[in-house]
Amino acid sequence: MVRILVVGMLATLSALGALYGVLVWQAGARAEIGKPKVLVPLEQIKTDIISVPMISEGEVKGYVLARFVYLVESDRLKRLSVPPDALLVDEAFKLIYASPVEDFRRIEKYDLAGLTRRLKENVNRRLGAPLVHDVLVDSINYVAKNEIRHRGLKQ
Repeated sequence: MVRILVVGMLATLSALGALYGVLVWQAGARAEIGKPKVLVPLEQIKTDIISVPMISEGEVKGYVLARFVYLVESDRLKRLSVPPDALLVDEAFKLIYASPVEDFRRIEKYDLAGLTRRLKENVNRRLGAPLVHDVLVDSINYVAKNEIRHRGLKQ
């Protein structure tokens, strides 16, 4: 009879211990989750192609042709008086034009991740709010000045 009481007490204590463990585990999981994230509808907008002259030794060596895509909150975009396109293109032109890259024929050596990060930061700073969520490179190419002339003569 004492055995039955001891086994019953052990079963009860193990069930209570398991219940306590589950409650602690669930409380920890809730704390990690925190507030549920609200998905904000983003709009994807492409800029026009920009042409940035690359000047070296006092003369134009070629042009960098670039197009960007940026992600912006669609509801906040409607309330802006200035479209972010103009600011993004202006910042892109300034950053590419002032870049220290000597040889744009090797465009793969250019820091595109740094360029897009700086574009996002600069545009958001000029807008005064974190409106632009991400900037992506749609296309970027370098065309040498002599290639442009040869193409024009062939046509």
